[in-house]
Amino acid sequence: MIDIMVLEVRNMSYLEIGLLIVFIWILLMIVLRPAINRSQHFQTMGGILLLIKVKKNRKILDRIAGTSKSKLFSRLSVPIVYVLFIMGISLLVLGTILSLTVRVKQNIPVTEYLALPGIDPEIPIVYGLIAFAISLVIHEMFHGIVARKHGIKVNSVGLMLFVVPIGAFVEPDEKEITETTPVIRRRIVGAGIAINFVIAIICFLFLSLAMSHAAVQTYPGAYVDTVCPGSPLLHKNLTETELISMGNLKGNDLSTLITNSTIVPGTLVTASFYNGQKIINYTTPAGIQVVSTYKGYPAYKNISAGDFIISVDNTTIYNETSLGNVLDRTKPGTDIHVGIENFSAGLNNPVISTVSFTTRSTYSFYEKVDPAAVTSAMKNESFIGVGITYSGLGLTTMGYFKSLVFGSSAYSVGPQGVLQTIALPFNGLSPVPSGFAHLFTVPMGYTVFWFSVNTIYWLFWVNILLAITNALPLAIFDGAQFLRDTLMIASRRERFKYFRDEKNIASVLSLTTTIILVLLMIEIVVPRII
Repeated sequence: MIDIMVLEVRNMSYLEIGLLIVFIWILLMIVLRPAINRSQHFQTMGGILLLIKVKKNRKILDRIAGTSKSKLFSRLSVPIVYVLFIMGISLLVLGTILSLTVRVKQNIPVTEYLALPGIDPEIPIVYGLIAFAISLVIHEMFHGIVARKHGIKVNSVGLMLFVVPIGAFVEPDEKEITETTPVIRRRIVGAGIAINFVIAIICFLFLSLAMSHAAVQTYPGAYVDTVCPGSPLLHKNLTETELISMGNLKGNDLSTLITNSTIVPGTLVTASFYNGQKIINYTTPAGIQVVSTYKGYPAYKNISAGDFIISVDNTTIYNETSLGNVLDRTKPGTDIHVGIENFSAGLNNPVISTVSFTTRSTYSFYEKVDPAAVTSAMKNESFIGVGITYSGLGLTTMGYFKSLVFGSSAYSVGPQGVLQTIALPFNGLSPVPSGFAHLFTVPMGYTVFWFSVNTIYWLFWVNILLAITNALPLAIFDGAQFLRDTLMIASRRERFKYFRDEKNIASVLSLTTTIILVLLMIEIVVPRII
């Protein structure tokens, strides 16, 4: 019987084991809650969180408050929270507009809106828990430090657990907090939000400057992000490797093979790839390879994925540029002859053929798929309807991927670069793919360096998330108390006397909460019903 139980446990997935542990934890919290809450040092929160209260270590807050500039920081935190509030509302409004105007093929999973390690599949459990634990500890510590700096008593500090430690808490004296001025109360609340934002900036700068410069590309070349169907190299496991030479071409310029190659199309060349451990050589045809065709356009029934385009009307097609030049000079409605070479029967048995069809205008294509890109000149340019790569390889500059991973693209493209950095997990680039990471020579050793990079990134990600969301005036966030105190401060002026009545403030908070929840619901629900 015991052997069967052990076997069943061994056959469980990590997810199933994790869910079982969480279930047991919640069950224990429900059963033991009365006893826990009677304890002096333990308390449950929300029925599932366990708080471990400590009173002896409160003096650490006094020592930090006594030597820090936390009072100055608490003043500066107020405008920081205003900025974060505007950012949060802007992102909500933008998300709502996009959900109403843009149709997507696949909706964002609801679990991603929760942004919790283990629930949101994009957040790695280890890095996520580390980042959330550190960020929440510092957040709560700054509430307590600023409270002590302003003479507010702190009853206890402690640890917050949900199976594992997930953060900390500081418990200021409720009576003193209530009786203090809204100016001081707002500073205490704002300090926790602002410190998360400051940590996010520090982590981003360290990642994009120091850590980025420390990672040195081992070989110059082009990053292989995809190997397309039909390519002779399809089954060689070359994704996340680096192309370091093709024929007599080498270096970073390999990423522009598709536009600048001068190798005669169809020629068999040796391509060298670096996988982080060794260099591997393969023979492959050079030239423009078709990876897809567009239904309703000339190539759809005449050219197949995997074919190499060798020539158009006896003009050799070395690259995408030469193909584009030929078609741009050809008027739509012209009969053309396209030389094709196919290597599906083997590299030494190419099948050469010629197909003929009538071109259409480039304008007719872009008018449907990208109206913003349409120009009048396209009406006189031919289009055959093919998607192409060079030798079936999706190549990108190593520098581009490196700038994405380390966030340094923000220095060249501005806010868009920051958004690209925040979106890395949704593009499969954080934690940094091991294949890409192995292509660099790094200090401190491979494991330590990339663990540091991923940890710093997730500290940035979690802190910017906490800062923006906490600034929103929702009842469960600090932003609600911040807005309440802001309205109380404003009510001192005659023009804002409306807010001298607590009921009116409560009405405003209720309205803002409703608006934010409606925006969120539109963003989540609408794309799923249209």
